[in-house]
Amino acid sequence: MDDLERRAREQAIIENLKPACLCNKIRKGTVLKAIQAGARTFEQVSKRTGVGTGPCGGRRCGTMVRGMLGEEVIPCGECGWPVLAAASPAVCPRCEYARQES
Repeated sequence: MDDLERRAREQAIIENLKPACLCNKIRKGTVLKAIQAGARTFEQVSKRTGVGTGPCGGRRCGTMVRGMLGEEVIPCGECGWPVLAAASPAVCPRCEYARQES
């Protein structure tokens, strides 16, 4: 394995360990496995992994998962979390939820 391959592998591991669902502590790698196994909608991913079933009801993780499913997302200007590009206005569910908790 050359250096470039090693770095790509390390980056993939790091990416898979990043959180997808903060409430249920579900990582992006778990969501990716569900998608690779055939889940095509947020509801299917949720059923297979538990994302979106925590206290926020998917308000924080839903956009990220939908982005992983191929919907167009843009980063929130405040925190960088994914926001659906089709949403108007583009409200970051993570920041919105945090404000409600305060």
